[in-house]
Amino acid sequence: MGGRQGRCSDRGRARILLILCTVFGVLSVASGFYERGSNVIAIKDEKQFKKEVLNSEFLWVVEFYREGCGYCQLLTPEWEKVAANLKHLVKVAAVDTERNRQVASKHYDDANPIQGVPTIKLYIPSGKPGKPRVMTYQGERKAKAIVNFLTSYMPDHVIRLKKQDGSYDAWMDDKSTPKVVLVTDKSETSATFKALSAEYKGRVRIGKVVKKDTETFKLFGPENLPALLQLVEDRKGNLMALMAYDFSKGKTYSKLSNFIWDCEKEWKRERKKEREAQGKGGDL
Repeated sequence: MGGRQGRCSDRGRARILLILCTVFGVLSVASGFYERGSNVIAIKDEKQFKKEVLNSEFLWVVEFYREGCGYCQLLTPEWEKVAANLKHLVKVAAVDTERNRQVASKHYDDANPIQGVPTIKLYIPSGKPGKPRVMTYQGERKAKAIVNFLTSYMPDHVIRLKKQDGSYDAWMDDKSTPKVVLVTDKSETSATFKALSAEYKGRVRIGKVVKKDTETFKLFGPENLPALLQLVEDRKGNLMALMAYDFSKGKTYSKLSNFIWDCEKEWKRERKKEREAQGKGGDL
């Protein structure tokens, strides 16, 4: 009797241990490398991949990994650093090749199949919806090297404005969207403004006036650089700045984006007033 109880108890403990091992194993697989609290975007299925990666104005970079891969585990902390450093600027994502075999097998780069993990691929907007340019990253697997590489491939829709080549006048003559202009002493567009130009593409035109382009710069001539201004022309063609960003408040992506969003909203409000005034004039 006691022996049977002892054996039953042993069996019970073994069964409980087996259940616990199974549960923790499932939780481990379910958790993945990049879940809640991570800046890395975990791609769950092909629908998400098509919607977010293939149809984006932002640069996407995707790590294809497998949880049991030692090299993938070594890359994980570096990948987290990349995502943190490029937050809001580049979409840093990951695909578990075992749980998302369909995405991993397609990955929309037939010329360069995934032959091992981890594999890092860039999805660069091409101007053709659903058809980004895809390339495989072959460089050093350290956060600094990856970040430097990615920022060089970010799409740049900021237009450099010059009086002498007509680009400034053409830009000002286009009244279809609101405009903001960055006045700066730097020729290269920063990663922050590249990302802003991607976010607001088709909604707000972002121009850039560089100090060494003296003929254009003298139209603005702000005392402090950089300056970010919302531009309009009055009925006489005189240049006006409706709003100006205060850089003393910081240069974070979120604050600059909020300013451009306010400019867009103010522009729409002014256009509505103009239409209403024209409508009233037509009734008289």
